[in-house]
Amino acid sequence: MAVAIAVTVIIAFSLFRVAGISSFTGSPWWVHVHAVTFMGWIGFYVVQNTLVFKDDIALHRKLGRIGAMYAVWMVLVGLVLTPLTLAVGRSPPFFTPPYFLALDWVNVAVFGGLVYAAIRNRRRTDWHRRLMLCATICVIAPALGRLIVLSGNAMTAPLNVATLLLFVVTAMLFDWSNRGRVHPAYFWGAGSLVLFAALTELLAIVPFFAATAGRIAG
Repeated sequence: MAVAIAVTVIIAFSLFRVAGISSFTGSPWWVHVHAVTFMGWIGFYVVQNTLVFKDDIALHRKLGRIGAMYAVWMVLVGLVLTPLTLAVGRSPPFFTPPYFLALDWVNVAVFGGLVYAAIRNRRRTDWHRRLMLCATICVIAPALGRLIVLSGNAMTAPLNVATLLLFVVTAMLFDWSNRGRVHPAYFWGAGSLVLFAALTELLAIVPFFAATAGRIAG
C-alpha cells in the first residue's frame, strides 16, 4: 500500500506537470516548502514500512518520534500556506475561495486526527499501522484530485473522498482474505474520510467562513 500510494502521487503530479497545468519553476519559495513537506511524508511513510518489513523495529520507533513532530509541522504548513495561496491568487481556478480553504483545512485536520490516533495506539500495532495507513491515504487527496481534474470531471470533496476510499477498500479486502474479517480500524479510517467530505461541503457554505475566505482572496 505504501508503494501504491507513492506511485499514485508521483504519477498524478507528473501528469499535471506534463499537461502544463502546474510548474515547478517560477513559484514562490513557500510553494516549494509545501511540496517538499507533503512529498516528504510519503517518502517517510515508505521508509517506515520498509523498516517494519525488514524487522528493524528499533529504528522504526526512533524515527516514529520524528514522524510525530513531522505530522505537526504538516498540519501547520497546511493551515498557514493555504490562506497564503488564496491571498496571492494562486488557488486552482476550479474552486471558489471558501471551498478551497475548507477542502485543505479539513483535509489536514482529519490527517492530524488520524495520525494522533495512530500514535496513541502505537503499542497496539494492529491499530497503529492501519490508522497510519488511513492518515496517509487522506493526505494524498490533492494528488487524486489532480487525476479527477485530468479525467475531465469536476473536483468535489465527495468525489475526491470516493477515490480515497478505493485505497481503504483495497486494504479491507486484504484483511478479509488474510484474516477472515475486516479490522475495525479501517471503519474508523473510512468514517473519517467520509467526515472529511461532509465537513468540507458544510464549512464552505457557512456564511462567516465564506466571507472570511472571500476577504483573504480579495
